[in-house]
Amino acid sequence: MRRFERIHDVVEPVEEYRAGGYHPVHLGDIFLERYQVIGKWGYGTFSTVWLARDLKKRLIRGRDHIIELLDHFEHTGPNGLHLVLVFPAMLSDGERICERGKPRSAGYIRSISLRIIIALEFLHMQGFVHTGKVSRANHSLSISDMLLPPEYNPVRWLPGVTTDQSAPEYLMVTQRPRGLLDDVDISTLVVKIGDLGAVVHNGDNSSVPVTPLALRAPELLENLPWDFKIDAWSLGCLLFQLATNEPLFVLTEFGCTSDESKGSLKSLILNFVRAGRNQFAVYLRERLPPVFVADNADKLSNFLWSMLQQNPQDRSSMSDLLFHAFLSE
Repeated sequence: MRRFERIHDVVEPVEEYRAGGYHPVHLGDIFLERYQVIGKWGYGTFSTVWLARDLKKRLIRGRDHIIELLDHFEHTGPNGLHLVLVFPAMLSDGERICERGKPRSAGYIRSISLRIIIALEFLHMQGFVHTGKVSRANHSLSISDMLLPPEYNPVRWLPGVTTDQSAPEYLMVTQRPRGLLDDVDISTLVVKIGDLGAVVHNGDNSSVPVTPLALRAPELLENLPWDFKIDAWSLGCLLFQLATNEPLFVLTEFGCTSDESKGSLKSLILNFVRAGRNQFAVYLRERLPPVFVADNADKLSNFLWSMLQQNPQDRSSMSDLLFHAFLSE
């Protein structure tokens, strides 16, 4: 039963403010007498994401290309017990970088690829498969000074519904600006892999990978055994999108059931495989910006194709990719 008036802006589902759901957060809230909320960053299926100021300014270092967990604690609120995770603020991710259609050079794609592959190789050597989206990007900018003005969407209870403290007074659109990394010097860009909540042990086929549908390897769609190589397929899809500003497999999920969307992706992958390597090279070249010279386009095509093999055994490992000609420039 609905409890609130509908909010049609780009915010989290208001009905998820319930027992076992989101914790109500407002600007200025302070957690653990330390972390003060200063801006809305985003939301996901299981959490909302906020930019916070560390009032104690403790510095904790982590692995170079893997996002580090700075702190964690439990917080009890009107909707139950919540686990709060504190990460470094990252300006963007692979998907948002592509939103504005900014052309990117071969050097940019090469640098991003190298850093992600180094991080994934490290995870794989520890016996873990990432399974999710793989990139986060940052720059030495003062993020708090760049927040967009807050947009408040008041939460209104429906008539006859008993009100309580389960929902905040308002929901907020993300205050994260777009395009902050459009023109940065690639040498100053910090690239890390995040979403480590999706990490599983290699060979643990009892776990269900949370890979976004458009990035899922064929073996996941067919419910076949899977291993490290699903990360290679996802990375190939991501790097194609970073280079072209277009997803490799264009899915229409709105109004479709899960099975229909999976069936659509299976058909797209089958057509992709049947077209073969040469046709993929043509398809990629047609979508690359002019800043890619011919030699780089050919090497990128070969680089991506080595990750996008239907048979996981034919895909390159992260260690193999580090020595690919595209990265050796």
